[in-house]
Amino acid sequence: MDAEAVRAALRGPAAAFWAAERLNEALGEPLPFGRPRVTAAAVGHLVRAGHLVYLGGDAGCPDVHPDQVEALARRRDLPALLDRHVPLGPDQAALRLGVRRVDFDRMVDLGWITPTGAVEIDYKRQGGVTRVPLYSAQDVALLPVIRPEVDWHELRTVAPGRRSPLSALTPTAERGGTRY
Repeated sequence: MDAEAVRAALRGPAAAFWAAERLNEALGEPLPFGRPRVTAAAVGHLVRAGHLVYLGGDAGCPDVHPDQVEALARRRDLPALLDRHVPLGPDQAALRLGVRRVDFDRMVDLGWITPTGAVEIDYKRQGGVTRVPLYSAQDVALLPVIRPEVDWHELRTVAPGRRSPLSALTPTAERGGTRY
């Protein structure tokens, strides 16, 4: 018998942090512009979407089968798959767009993008539980396409401390967007 084949067949569940690191390796170093690193929580989203099987542990950061992770890491559409199923927090969304966080917050105020969910993070030493909105990575990636009237180059190059070009826009209730 081949001892290595037996060991491979007996591999048990892998922790979510290992799966996240393997998927990050598959995305490459350095990661494509604005793409946040895959986290253990992202592995939980992939389980809920049916791309990995839950094998136990914390539901938010579950144990998964290493062979399934390896198969997922080989997929050419891995970045698109992550965009469809793994939400971004506001800091990650701003980074993905290449804009300041204040500009992303303004886009939310203007109604250009809305949260798809939220998570509660407990900062025990710094004030307790904070609710953080989550945004679809696909919706974030499509903002420059959906809003071609915005000078994205200018928005991405605004110096710190300077007024946002979006500050002149006002939301309109009937369109859920902006009035120029």
